[in-house]
Amino acid sequence: MTLGTNRFAEEFSRAQQVGIEQSLGFARTVLTGTERLWAVQLGFARALLSDNEHAAKSLAGAKDANEALAVQRELVEPVTEKTTAAWREAVGIAHATQKELGELVEKHLKQTSEEVLAGLDKLAEQYPAGAAGVKSLRQGVATTFDVYDSAIAATRKQSEEWLAATVQNINKASSTAAANRRKAAAA
Repeated sequence: MTLGTNRFAEEFSRAQQVGIEQSLGFARTVLTGTERLWAVQLGFARALLSDNEHAAKSLAGAKDANEALAVQRELVEPVTEKTTAAWREAVGIAHATQKELGELVEKHLKQTSEEVLAGLDKLAEQYPAGAAGVKSLRQGVATTFDVYDSAIAATRKQSEEWLAATVQNINKASSTAAANRRKAAAA
């Protein structure tokens, strides 16, 4: 009895350690992604502050309304480009963080699946009288893990499509804004 209890205690302790490590991995990933997003936002805010300072000085030096309008047109494009670049970077960071979290979940699922199925195999070996029931349970558990794997693959595909569409929309909006600025400047 003691041998089985010790084995159970060791397995339980190992499972707790794995759970703690996985939780810390998730926390680190989220924190890293958040730090990267904050860095993009702070960099963007600094750039806007600098641009606004330059704009205020340029507008203050304008001698008439036409010169002020020309200065404003010149200042709009860099701000639009910086905004677009910040959005692209933020979307990329969010996607990379989501992907990394997804990989952690997949790794955890695979490990859990292997452990549960191995445990059921051991159970069937130890209790041959109930092996048919354990085999049936094992098939159900394996099917559940397979369905979950399929759901993860579909979610990953959906995420990739969303990212591509988002980047395409950002690029399209940026191009349209640049074309509109050129038309306005020519007029």
